[in-house]
Amino acid sequence: MTRRTGMSQEELRRSNCSALLTYVHHRGPTTRARLTTDLGLNRSTIGDLTSQLASWGLVDESAPASTTRVAGRASGRPSLLVTPSQQVCVLAVTLDVDRIQCALVGLGGGILERKVRIHQPGGHDVAEVVETVALMCEEILAANPGSLCQGLGVSIPGSVRSSDGMVRFAPNLGWVDAPFTDKMQARLQLPVRSGNDANLGVYAEHLRGVAVGSSDVAYVMGTVGIGGGFLVQGQMLGGAQGYAGEVGHLLVDSAGGDCRCGSVGCWETKIGSDHVLAAAGRLPGGGMVALEEVIAAAEAGEPRAAQAITEAAHWTGYGLRSVVRLFNPDMVVLGGVLRRLHEVRARELEEALHEGSGIDLADSIKLRGAALGLDAPLLGAAELAFESLLRNPAPAESAGVSDALRA
Repeated sequence: MTRRTGMSQEELRRSNCSALLTYVHHRGPTTRARLTTDLGLNRSTIGDLTSQLASWGLVDESAPASTTRVAGRASGRPSLLVTPSQQVCVLAVTLDVDRIQCALVGLGGGILERKVRIHQPGGHDVAEVVETVALMCEEILAANPGSLCQGLGVSIPGSVRSSDGMVRFAPNLGWVDAPFTDKMQARLQLPVRSGNDANLGVYAEHLRGVAVGSSDVAYVMGTVGIGGGFLVQGQMLGGAQGYAGEVGHLLVDSAGGDCRCGSVGCWETKIGSDHVLAAAGRLPGGGMVALEEVIAAAEAGEPRAAQAITEAAHWTGYGLRSVVRLFNPDMVVLGGVLRRLHEVRARELEEALHEGSGIDLADSIKLRGAALGLDAPLLGAAELAFESLLRNPAPAESAGVSDALRA
């Protein structure tokens, strides 16, 4: 790791600690030898940094479980294995149309415990949601008394202002200009950060899922609404205020139905789960459970269900054409409803994606289902909560990770 001009020794040390902790958080248990090679630092510096992080309670060091003797010479002393501490953790929450999910996620990205509470689709009072989330978080922390909680990350199905976490518009929750993040932080007395579910989904898939190694990724997920998260040249596309990616409101059918946003013929009016359910002759509001029932009925030969699934797959591919034209990604990752549509109607979806005439901009696209499935936004929310620690691992006080955040 090169030293920037004008950087003090303390700043350099802090930067190197951040790089090392981030590496083991993203890559998992890693030997000192591998860290030396990949971070471009010498052995003594790596040893000093890992010892410092261990003294702060952020990593553990141990001998590898097994070592391999090199043929023709005695094996040397095995390189110590650096492992992210499982005591250091964050809380991650997803607010979905039909449920609230809360998880304790350890440094390294593993889900240590999870709680789910079902609620009815539709509008929800912000204060009631805050209290429900707080109680779920407190239950998890009480059950894990040794945890060192660094904060809370929340995935929200709507537009979230990046500067302060204000939820500008979350129609599935019935929220407009809702100060959820501030209220949540005041209730729990923990650092709280909120983000759009699709943005967090693409972040998680890039770090730990199917998009590892890809620098230009379009992640499109569907529930009742359709959202998009985009990685451009390895950087998250947020926009001036954090609202980029609302691809569910791309116009796909000028003669289509009314959308909740006030426009006509938006993409989500064709492929949102409620639309698919209605087209299959079911009541809206059942979410993924109801959609799975429609898919099962379609596979069993029910004509109306089969037609609804086929049409939704067609419109998914048709709308993805615009996504590909706009962002020219090397990979498109499908989450939620769209992942399932591709699994059961791949031919119809891909035929609509690949244009029938002219230049097919999707000809080299890798089309994949989200490897993390419905957990992608949850794990992305955890990464949001870990950001501050990874950026500056040095504790505010010399006593190590703050005991004020101990569960």
